[in-house]
Amino acid sequence: MGPFTYEKSATAMIVGVGLMGQHLATNAGNWLGLKRLILVDHSPIISVGSEKMELAAFGRSISEKAKGLEVCTEAVNVTSEEEVAGFFSNYSGIHYLMLTAGISPKPLTPPEEMTKADVMGACEVNLWGTHNIIKHGIKCQSFAKGARGVIVLSTSATVGSEGRASSAYEESKGGLLNFLRLQARYFVERYDLILNGLAPSPLRGPMAAQNPVSAGRLQAVEDAMPMGELTQPKHISAATMFLWANECWCAGEVLTTDGGYTKHRPVYGPLA
Repeated sequence: MGPFTYEKSATAMIVGVGLMGQHLATNAGNWLGLKRLILVDHSPIISVGSEKMELAAFGRSISEKAKGLEVCTEAVNVTSEEEVAGFFSNYSGIHYLMLTAGISPKPLTPPEEMTKADVMGACEVNLWGTHNIIKHGIKCQSFAKGARGVIVLSTSATVGSEGRASSAYEESKGGLLNFLRLQARYFVERYDLILNGLAPSPLRGPMAAQNPVSAGRLQAVEDAMPMGELTQPKHISAATMFLWANECWCAGEVLTTDGGYTKHRPVYGPLA
């Protein structure tokens, strides 16, 4: 038996079924002994590797491999109060939550080149979308007592460190970082909802690999990665499992999962 324990026959919900969400969804049923897994994405069609796949079909592929696991799939616009409230009215007893949904308009574009639509659009999805999920999960009493949620704050681990994504993305995720840190204690004390965050460095997905600018950015990050490779979905899943564990004694903390990429880089000896 390992050092971590989890709730038995629980329900987990993953919002945002991209690279990170897909890896966790594929394994969480067996790792946790889940009774039910709820997969939520903005579209009924998702990218799995280089192929397009129906979200429902992806859910069925998971339930076929994990015996006794009920997998539910929903296409929900996280920015809509009506859709999110209607979604949560159908579910209860959610003990584990992972939020990865987010957009990054115009990567590597400086702030002065961003439009109001760029910035507000990122804030609507990344900041308000997460706020909306937490809000209606609470109002609909969908979260179980002692529920644990993990919010992916930045897919570049750059909030407050450097800007290699989109300035609109960084600004919206910075707001989300404050939302987590300022409200986490309130959520624990008032609703027994334990929220923590993850800040991973960039992952190499099929779409990024096909875009020369994004591919170059990822290569630059990998070349400077102290631990030798880009962050992978398995690293995000492992960090999430820690934050979901009963023994994780944290609330409002952010676990940077980036192979040391954003850490201080000492220079010893004479400077060039």
